[in-house]
Parts: sequence; structure tokens; C-alpha cells
Amino acid sequence: MTVELAHPSTEPLASRSPTGRAHPRWWFLWTTPGRILSIGLVLAALVVLSAFATSTTINDRQQALTTVLDHTEPLSFAAGQLYTTLSVADAAAATAFIAGTEPRAVRQRYEQAITDAAVAMTRASSGLTDEPMVQLLGRINARLAVYTGLVETARTNNRAGNPVGSSYLSEASSLMQERILPDAQLLYEQTSARVDAETTASTRIPTPVILVVVATLLFGVFANRWLAKRTRRRVNIGFIAGGLAVLIMLMWVGTALIISTSDSRSAKETAAESLKTVTTLAITAQQARADETLSLIRRGDENLRKQSYYQRIEMMQQQLTRYLERDDSIDKTDLADAGSLLERWRAADDRISAYIAVGNYQAATQVALGTGDDDSTPAFDKLDEALTKGIEQSRSQLRNEIVNARRVLSGATVGAAALSVVAAVAVALGIWPRLSEYR
Repeated sequence: MTVELAHPSTEPLASRSPTGRAHPRWWFLWTTPGRILSIGLVLAALVVLSAFATSTTINDRQQALTTVLDHTEPLSFAAGQLYTTLSVADAAAATAFIAGTEPRAVRQRYEQAITDAAVAMTRASSGLTDEPMVQLLGRINARLAVYTGLVETARTNNRAGNPVGSSYLSEASSLMQERILPDAQLLYEQTSARVDAETTASTRIPTPVILVVVATLLFGVFANRWLAKRTRRRVNIGFIAGGLAVLIMLMWVGTALIISTSDSRSAKETAAESLKTVTTLAITAQQARADETLSLIRRGDENLRKQSYYQRIEMMQQQLTRYLERDDSIDKTDLADAGSLLERWRAADDRISAYIAVGNYQAATQVALGTGDDDSTPAFDKLDEALTKGIEQSRSQLRNEIVNARRVLSGATVGAAALSVVAAVAVALGIWPRLSEYR
């Protein structure tokens, strides 16, 4: 039997079943389950971002305040102490010289001031990192050595009865007033400005954090409304719980930042300003005392010294009046009598000038060094004591307010992280039941 095979070209074509198009790469995101999942992921990411932003801001502020407490403020205080003690040393050296016999208390005051200045320079040098400031402190140290040498030479000649001693002391005082103190003032101003700058940095409004948290809350409201519309369930317990966690975090961190900012601003605008004002008053008082005593040493330039003295007293009166008129000034009680002490001191100096005008230097010296109520020394000592207390009170309040500003932020970082985890878990729990409805 013969089987004939058909030519391939005559064979019918095999039928092929139709095939559908493959899904697009991101097709799942356009489905309702995909949108629900995407919204949940975005909302969880925003919650984590909010926690990260708040934690970073709080950590930065805590570090800035710690730097002020441990480094910048002690450096500024050391510079202020250096400036003050150098002025004290100059006034004490002149007072000891005109006394002739050098009262032990006055001599100890000079020596203690030099020791305090050396300690202040050591503290300042350990905190300075800027090369210009290091060189400035080096110049102060070198010139202070020359100053003390001139004072000792003047002292030796004075004890020996040599008139040249007054020239040495005048040269020493000129070195202090024209070279050393201006450098010390510059150092103090630079370090004080750094305290102000770093304290101000801790009072800035954290705009990025506010924007992120607000965006998280708004997106949460949008997600809840969208999910309610699609699933026909008005309330999503998970979203509500997550939103409450974010709100609690916002209120906690916001309250901590507001209180911290308030304390930082008070430290800068009240305590720091009071400290600078009272420190300036104390330094000016010492310089005025040096002018008063030097007018009894270097005869011939009394008018120049008196003019400088009166300018300093007038400047102190103006600064003191403005200080006492401020409602937020610190330690007004101790400084309440400072104005009357300045008037007593100036009245005593007028008596000194009257004795100098008739050439009675012995009587003028007695008024300058006497212990009577109408003499110069008691008024100056009481004024100096009040200003010293004012410096201590102002610095104490400055540090306390910075400590409070840092303390109130403690725990906020951990709290923000914990609440963000709670919010993220709540969002996941709110999303999962809706996703499970799609099989």
C-alpha cells in the first residue's frame, strides 16, 4: 500500500491560542492595594524623618550649649578676669607706692592680682585655638613680665628714697594702660562675642523640623481621608494612633525647644549683658583709682590724670544709671548704693585735687589712703566689693540658665525616637487589615 505524503506547503497551519500583554513594570502601584501600600510606606518614612530631624536638632543644641558651658564661657570669664586683675594690679601698685611704707594689705592685693592674672592667662591659653588670639595672649604675658620688673624697680628706689622710683612706676603704668590693658580688652571682647554667637545659635527656630513634622501630619490626614473613601471606613485606628504619637512628639519636643530657647535668650540678653556691664564697671573703677593715685606720684601731669579720672567716673555713673533702670538687671541690691559711693569717692578726690593745687601732697595722700568716711579708700573699697558680687551673681545666673536650657532637652531625643517607632507601627497596623482584604 502506497502512502502519499502531502507537500509541506499544502499542510494546514496549526492554530495558535491568543496571548495577553505582559503587565507593565510598575503595574502594582496603580492598583488599590499598591496605592495603600505606597501611602503606608511614605507615611512611615515621613514619621521616621520627623524623628530624625527632631533628634538631630536637639542633639545639635545640646552640644552647642555644652560647648558654651565647658569651653566658651570659661574662656570668656578667664579673659575677663585677666582684664580685671591687671587693672587691680596697676591700681594696687600705685597705691602701695604713694603709701611709702607699703601697707601689707595693699602689697598683698598687688601680689594677689598678679597671681590671679597669671592663673587667668593659664586658663585662657588652654582654651584658645585661634592663632591671632594665642599671639595676643603671648604679648600680654611678655609685657606683664616687663611691667612687674618696672614695678619692682620703682619699689626698690622708693624704699631707698630715690626720686627716680616715680619715673619707673609711671613708665610701668603707661605700659599697662597703653599696651597691656588694650590687648586684654580685645581678648575679652573677642571671647565674649563668641559666647553671644554660640548662645544665639541655640535660640534659632528649627524651621526644617517644623516643615517636616507639619508635612507628616498633613500627609497623615490626606492618607486617612483617602483610605476612608476607598474602604468606606471613616476611622482608621492605626492612623489615628500614629497621628496622636506624632502630635505628642511635636508637643513634647516643641515645649522643650521653647523653654530651652527662652532660657538661652535670657542667658544672652540678661545674664551675659549684666556680666559684661558689671565687669566693665569694675575695670573702669580700678583704672580710675590708678589715675587718682598716679596724680600724687608723677607731679606735673596732675591735670591730665584728673581729666582721665573724671571721664571714667562720669562714664561709670552713666552705665550704672542705665543698668539700674533695666528691669532685668541682676543683683540690683548690692549695686543700689553704688551711685552714692561714686559721689563719695568723687567728693574725696575733689579734696585731693584741692590739696594738690596748694602743694600739700602729704594731706592729699592722707585723703587718698585714709580710712575715714570722707576719705577715698573706703568708698572705693565698698564700690569694688559691690561690683565683685555683681560679677559673681551675673556669672552664676548665666551658667544656671545655660544649664537649664540644656537640661530641658534631656530625654527629648529618646522620646522622639520611641514615639516615632510607635507611630510607624500604628501606621502598619492600620494598613494591614485593608491590604488583607485584597487576595
